Amino acid sequence: MYNDNLVVDSYLLYVNNLALMTKYYTHNIGLNLLEKSQHQTILGIDNHPLLILKETNPQTKRKATGLYHTAFLVPSAADLGGVLLHLLNTNTALIGGANHGYSEALYLQDPEDNGIEIYHDNPVEVWDVRTDGQIIGITEELDATRLIENAKITSKMPSGTKIGHIHLQVNSLANNLAFYQDILGFDLKSNLANSAYFLADGLYHHHIATNIWAGENLPLRKDSELGLGYYTLKKNNLDVIKENLQKAKITFKDYSHRIQTLDPNGIKLLIEE
Repeated sequence: MYNDNLVVDSYLLYVNNLALMTKYYTHNIGLNLLEKSQHQTILGIDNHPLLILKETNPQTKRKATGLYHTAFLVPSAADLGGVLLHLLNTNTALIGGANHGYSEALYLQDPEDNGIEIYHDNPVEVWDVRTDGQIIGITEELDATRLIENAKITSKMPSGTKIGHIHLQVNSLANNLAFYQDILGFDLKSNLANSAYFLADGLYHHHIATNIWAGENLPLRKDSELGLGYYTLKKNNLDVIKENLQKAKITFKDYSHRIQTLDPNGIKLLIEE
């Protein structure tokens, strides 16, 4: 039950080994290769780009703000079962799985240690939606047997897959909450023990999550540093966001129907209508 008022549309990863990472996301994860050049590949579903892999100067990944995981949303539980079978058949390492009440999810790490979630949404009727608008999740054992028994057999991510949410490793929950809530118009949907916030635009469990599990006051990301280079949001209130950025004296570039700015983690953010 994805809320299309806001769409986490695509993201870019700076990588050391473009060939290895491209193979992993196509063969293991099941994205389609849409474009290829010497230093970049574009991957996606249904001819829609979801992930850009861009080769950067060789470097060692450091502890800094950035990506905790990107979450690919598949259309149904049967699709998630098919993805699980494909991951098992390709000997792709899984780091876990969980039933979150509002969703069921698989968790992985790519060869350069970028987190991945693959999930489906349960019907909204079973979500724990509180009167104040909060949507509370749980973490219980995933019924992998049921998923496999009802799986749609596939060797690719299914048609209709999109980026459901993006989860960030941040250096301050408060700074990020102020940015996403006051500037971009997100609502705080859940607070996990003051260590992670889950935010959404309208009725959804989260489009953006932030955590301080790697510690507070992490160094900010630098341009072209390994890992998350930028991500793109599609929103229908771009003029309001521009006004909010101006009032808060946050620098941004205005390209008419798209703006570019930095979030509080030093991550480049593109917002489009």
